[in-house]
Amino acid sequence: MEIKYKIILKEIEEVLDRSDFSDKCNFICKILSSQNILVCGAGRVGLMMKTFAMRLNHLGLNCHFIGEMSVPRTGKGDLLIIGSGSGTTKSIVALAQVAKSKNLEVICITTAVNSIISNLSSSKLVINCTNKDNDSHLRESVQPMTTLFEQSLLIVLDSLVLDLMAELNESNLSMSERHNVIE
Repeated sequence: MEIKYKIILKEIEEVLDRSDFSDKCNFICKILSSQNILVCGAGRVGLMMKTFAMRLNHLGLNCHFIGEMSVPRTGKGDLLIIGSGSGTTKSIVALAQVAKSKNLEVICITTAVNSIISNLSSSKLVINCTNKDNDSHLRESVQPMTTLFEQSLLIVLDSLVLDLMAELNESNLSMSERHNVIE
């Protein structure tokens, strides 16, 4: 049986090559200027966002994943980073609306440039691929459901970590010193 990783890598590369990261500098500035950073996403997207929250903590930033019991009180000067392919997931839309009402800055990574979440965001990175709201005949991936967005999201998040490492003068060693030792 053939392993299909080359198909997956080709799909990811094609998506990222046509995506819009023109607001990346602003996106990074918002992360760096925030006191508390919250991240969220639903389902598998949420898992990708959790990995980003972990790396932000390894960078020495104060970051929490929405839904964890350790989320501190937040308000003005704090940031919510949303991962949402469709930008319409009701639970995530509700979180974005509450965050805005509590004076948090909201930024997102999405496929849907004109979605509710995108419109609530002051900065966005747009991964140009289909999402759960697209018609099935528009699918561009052989992978099921929203897998291509989730994979591309993880790559984008990890590339942001590299940018943040440079901005914060962090290294693998300095980040490792903040890594959990109880595993």
